[in-house]
Amino acid sequence: MKEWFKENKWIFVGGIVIVAAISTPLILFIVRNHLDQKTFEALGPVGDFFGGTTVGLLTLASMLFVIASISMQKKQLDMQQDELKMQREELAKTREEFELTNKTLTKQQFESTFFNMINLHHNLWKDLEVRRTFFETIYGELRFNYNNFVKKYWESRLISLKNEDPIALKKFLRSIYLNNSKVKRFETELKNINRSEINQELIRKLESNNEEYFNDFSDKFNDEFERREIDDLFIEYMNNPYLLDYLLIENSNRFYYYTFDGTIDYTLSNERFIEDLNDEWTISFMKQIRKETLYEPSILKRNAYEKLYNNKEEEIGHYYRNLYRIVKFIQDENFSTDKIQNEKEQKKYRGILRAQLSSMELLMLFYNVVYSKKGEKFKEILKGTNFFDDHLIESKLLWANDKEELAALK
Repeated sequence: MKEWFKENKWIFVGGIVIVAAISTPLILFIVRNHLDQKTFEALGPVGDFFGGTTVGLLTLASMLFVIASISMQKKQLDMQQDELKMQREELAKTREEFELTNKTLTKQQFESTFFNMINLHHNLWKDLEVRRTFFETIYGELRFNYNNFVKKYWESRLISLKNEDPIALKKFLRSIYLNNSKVKRFETELKNINRSEINQELIRKLESNNEEYFNDFSDKFNDEFERREIDDLFIEYMNNPYLLDYLLIENSNRFYYYTFDGTIDYTLSNERFIEDLNDEWTISFMKQIRKETLYEPSILKRNAYEKLYNNKEEEIGHYYRNLYRIVKFIQDENFSTDKIQNEKEQKKYRGILRAQLSSMELLMLFYNVVYSKKGEKFKEILKGTNFFDDHLIESKLLWANDKEELAALK
């Protein structure tokens, strides 16, 4: 009751005013028979007074009703606003649920396509000859191709030297010949001693004696060189396996010696052999060629890989194109509007793909994107993704600068 009165008080008061305005003249009209004519006529001014008063009361009642109406409309507006707020909240929840559902469906569609693509990758893998050993084979072919390219490059440099500067060629041949003679003599002396008698002090003594002997009889060794045919030495050193190893392998040995118990281990590397040459120009010449064949990105590496790819394109072309499409499919997918979360999701699916690849597959994929012209697009989408991470076997890397190429992709 109190609540009703609180909500309708203005209507209630207005009703009382109207009742009073109507009742007053009625009451006077009803009781007029009890009045004499003179007294009744005297009520005229009174009637005018009540008439004026009644109009005022009715006006007041109208105002009260207007106030009541405004109050009710305000309450209705408040209720409508509350309802609109609730509707907006429900719509927001509905939208969130829709976005979540849509996101879930989108992810399901992505994963369905993604894993179908991985299945296709496995089917392509099964089609490759000899399966797991296939990439071991083409890795060996790449190494073989590069060795041949380096050998031809080495030959071309020596031929150019022979044609353009015969004096420098002779200087080069003499320096190699003399150092080779010194090393051979030391090796012979070392091997003629009983292994049980060998120790580090004795090895140092043999080295010192060999150096003194060579210095004392340098004229003898130079005479021996002069008696050799230049063309014969030229061909011999053009095909010398130790010189080729120096150009191809970062750590290669000319010879090594060890005792039966393994306590003494003596190694002469090809690098030290070159450093010990008696001619600075020859040392610089060899280091420059080694830089071009081993330590810096070279057209030789690209040529070696392109030759392999051209020979094997029918077998590996489809395989690499499919891998490219899978990675691009991951990169093009927007998993989240948040950049960090999106990259996190992309990394997860790249990791799933990478887990499907063997170590040799990863290495050959690395060479494909780094040294193949057809792998340039693949290289662009892998750059900055750290796709290879630390999963490449360093001992299997063919070239010293592979680590630099790998770092450039991260």
